[in-house]
Amino acid sequence: MPQPVNNVGFHWADYVVFSAALLISAAIGLFAAIKHRKATAEQLLTGNRKLPLLPVSLSLAASFMSAIFVLGVPGEAYVNSTEYWLIGLGYIPAELLTCFLIMPVFYRLKLTSAYQYLEIRFNRLIRILGSLTFTLQMILYMAVVMYAPALALSQVTNLSMDVSILATGLVCTLYTALGGIKAVVWTDAFQMLVILAGFLALNLRGAHNVGGWGVVMDRAFEGGRFTWDLDMDPNPFIRHTFWTLFIGGTMTSLIVYSSNQAMLQRYLSVRSERTAKWAIMIHLPISELFLALAMMSGLVMYATYYGCDPIASGVVAKGDQLIPLFVMQTLGDMPGLPGLFVACVYSAALSTVSSGVNSLAAVTLEDFFKTSLKKLTGGHASSRLYSIVTVGSATFYGLVTIGLAYMAGVMGKTVLQIALSIFGMVGGPLMGLLLVGMFFPCVNCWGAGVGLVCSLGISLWVGLGAIFNPKSAPSALPPLNTLLCNVTDVVVNGTPAVLTSADIVMNGTYTVLSSTAASLTTNDTLGTTMSMPAESDPLVDVWYRLSYQHFGTLAIIISIVVGILVSAVTGFNKNNEVDHRTYYDVLGCCRKKDTQKEQTDLIAQIDLSTNVNTTTRL
Repeated sequence: MPQPVNNVGFHWADYVVFSAALLISAAIGLFAAIKHRKATAEQLLTGNRKLPLLPVSLSLAASFMSAIFVLGVPGEAYVNSTEYWLIGLGYIPAELLTCFLIMPVFYRLKLTSAYQYLEIRFNRLIRILGSLTFTLQMILYMAVVMYAPALALSQVTNLSMDVSILATGLVCTLYTALGGIKAVVWTDAFQMLVILAGFLALNLRGAHNVGGWGVVMDRAFEGGRFTWDLDMDPNPFIRHTFWTLFIGGTMTSLIVYSSNQAMLQRYLSVRSERTAKWAIMIHLPISELFLALAMMSGLVMYATYYGCDPIASGVVAKGDQLIPLFVMQTLGDMPGLPGLFVACVYSAALSTVSSGVNSLAAVTLEDFFKTSLKKLTGGHASSRLYSIVTVGSATFYGLVTIGLAYMAGVMGKTVLQIALSIFGMVGGPLMGLLLVGMFFPCVNCWGAGVGLVCSLGISLWVGLGAIFNPKSAPSALPPLNTLLCNVTDVVVNGTPAVLTSADIVMNGTYTVLSSTAASLTTNDTLGTTMSMPAESDPLVDVWYRLSYQHFGTLAIIISIVVGILVSAVTGFNKNNEVDHRTYYDVLGCCRKKDTQKEQTDLIAQIDLSTNVNTTTRL
């Protein structure tokens, strides 16, 4: 049976390991900052396009997972089921599209800010709209990322949530000022190795404690946490089905890997387009491996707490706190290992937030201020002025993120669902904008702009409506119970016996003991019950039941459809030349710019060739 929560805490060795892991991450950033103190802004953002392949691949995986993945995915498997692993199937088409179609366009244009593409393809206003959308997405996402390690740390130490969030935010803001993309990539690579070691130690020790992998799988099958029977219902209003996870997972992954500046910066930081493709392809099996390890952690947790659910018994308040508790109770007798695992959660969040603030500062400087500063200074903006704007914007974003992180804990959802909802609600419209630009050359700036605004408005309405007016389709959660929380010995026919999984039978929303354990009653109920059928709602409220996995799907469809319709009404690109490097003209319906001079002139218009050397640190 699980230990009481008051017996759980950090050993002095855990504090030493925890501090050492964070110091190593900070040391990497400090080393990069000192070594490249005379680097230009572009070198800090792209690593002079000479970063090695494997660290970039590991960094791609770390940026997507961060603390949200480490805490959220095992909790999802524990509370619901391992059906979430189907999202891994969506990784495949998303990364293939990114690798062979979308990334090459950005790489060949040699961009610093990915949204410079939007000005080449459409105009400056669309570029500004795209950059603003990305800024909103990253601020919201970083707030959740900052909240996650604070949640973990408060669970295993006496540090309060408020203090944890504040400390995390201040460290992230400081960390961002130390190093550029090189620091971020190498720190991510180190942290991925730590996370791998943490998951392996947790899964192997946890499975050993309950009697082996056979017991883990037996209890997972009995509890409905692992099944080969897939829900093939295409209804998009059911939270998780095969189609919801596959299609929604594909769209969400596409949003992450193809439209996010923080990810695109890594593609642009390697030596060649071929190397960038290899980085993405190597990253794919790494992501699948860590998804499988996280799912197995959820199953091992379920086997450990079989018959005594920490949520239903009040030991923890929500699924996001399960992993920290499980780490302490499984690895707590091995001083140092709990500190290492919590450090990997904490440092992964630091790296994600620092790279996010880094990318936001880059977008702010390149897309919002550089042109204006040049006009104000008559084309003679100093490197110090760029430095002040960059550091000021980085500090601003760090402080805003701290404030929003306090709100993440009151949204009533898991950090995993909140993060994926943000990607869908805000990242989806931006992904739709890039898709119409690359695959629909007939779409003009009017269609692109109106499509983005409509998509963003509708997806925010649906997503925020679902948060503040939670309505879900009827579904039966797998059983959780507290039946065995106070049981230390089982008496069978007057003789003490050890309770095994065979003694427990799941029966709908009840958990009962078989007749061999006659001294225990059969009328104990679950801490978690089945969802009741929803009452009849107005048509407008039906959309609040849309699965969070489909927020991105909805946003992309609206962006494309509205973009094409508005472009048709406004004459498509009948009188406009479209740079042929910015799209795939599969229908042969768009005229191309053929001369090198025209291409050079267009790049000059967006000041791509006027990047000024600066020692600005992001």
